[in-house]
Amino acid sequence: MKSNNAVKLLIGGALASCSFCSYADVVFNGFASLRATSADSDGGTSAFPTHKTDGDISFSDESLFALQARTDLGEGLSATIQIMAEGTEDFDAEARWAYISYELSPQHTISMGRFANPSFYQSEYQNVGFTNNFGRLPRAVYAGFDFSTIEGIALDSNFTFGDYSLVTKVLYGNWDGTTFLAATQNDETFGFKDEISVRVELSKDWWTVFAGFFMVEIEGGSVDSNAILGATKSAVELAVSQGATAQQVTEYENAVIWGGKDGLYGYSGFHIDYEKFIVDFEFANYGVEDSSDGFNRAWYTAFGYRLMDKTIVTVHHEKSIQDEGDLEFLKGISHPTLFATAKALRNTLSLREFDAIGVSVRYDFHSNAAFKFQYLSGEDTRPNVQDFTVLSAGVDIVF
Repeated sequence: MKSNNAVKLLIGGALASCSFCSYADVVFNGFASLRATSADSDGGTSAFPTHKTDGDISFSDESLFALQARTDLGEGLSATIQIMAEGTEDFDAEARWAYISYELSPQHTISMGRFANPSFYQSEYQNVGFTNNFGRLPRAVYAGFDFSTIEGIALDSNFTFGDYSLVTKVLYGNWDGTTFLAATQNDETFGFKDEISVRVELSKDWWTVFAGFFMVEIEGGSVDSNAILGATKSAVELAVSQGATAQQVTEYENAVIWGGKDGLYGYSGFHIDYEKFIVDFEFANYGVEDSSDGFNRAWYTAFGYRLMDKTIVTVHHEKSIQDEGDLEFLKGISHPTLFATAKALRNTLSLREFDAIGVSVRYDFHSNAAFKFQYLSGEDTRPNVQDFTVLSAGVDIVF
């Protein structure tokens, strides 16, 4: 999603402020991932939309560059912008983050603008490969949703209780853009309205536990018009020819669409880093209530071991399941053909499930750079994917 006028005004305002504040400090940092990736599947279609499936090596599928600038305007006020260029977008630069922050106190900071949407635990830094030990974060949870950024207001807080550290975030905002649907194999438009998000992280010594959720009102966009109503148009016409009334068609449409329904996203998990052993677990559950979108359950478990100070080997299992058994949304549909159509639609939208096991090796050859290798093998229930493998090797850096 390209920068909108609000973001441009925010950037312009920050630059204008800097021009009048010669004393302001500007700090630049950034990150990059340079990876060679090869993906293949028995069905001929990639398990993940960012990968090609001909088995050839690609240097763009998972490569990216990002530069971030932060201007300290004094008295607790700062402005931040992050520009990112991804290989999947021909390295076209895009303003991913653009926000102003004000430090209310050492414990509380309020921010306004465009920033990361904390959908899951590592969402804020999921593009910074150097911060994790995987060749890529498990796609069961970190599926690369397009709503990885949001425009709104957020309050970040931190507290210390003896040896315990508590970090929280509360956020309100909106988002509109596109998302890839496996059912249509296309990017479809939709939006989030009035998102309310809360996350909590508690740490002590070598362990961390975390949880978070957000709820939104869905704006259906072409997800409703193309993937849902458009895909079942002929079935609705058949029902009308069988005597379905306009009211019954309306009942059907109101039941299956996403627009106006509540989207619920939640996650929880833990991280352990004790001596040579590292354990990670995260569980996520999300979907659109009272609609044709079945709730998704996804999780991963990872076990890492430090072979040496600079080398970590990680084995992980990840799984994603879409619930097609919850048919409560069908209760208001009275015509049998429309009922069957809605049930078939749920099954179509819940078509994808996958299970995979991966092995990652990380070698820190520099204080700011790590070489990573990953082999991932899995099974996808979609007939055009089936068994799949992904090989990747490359370098993650921060600067």
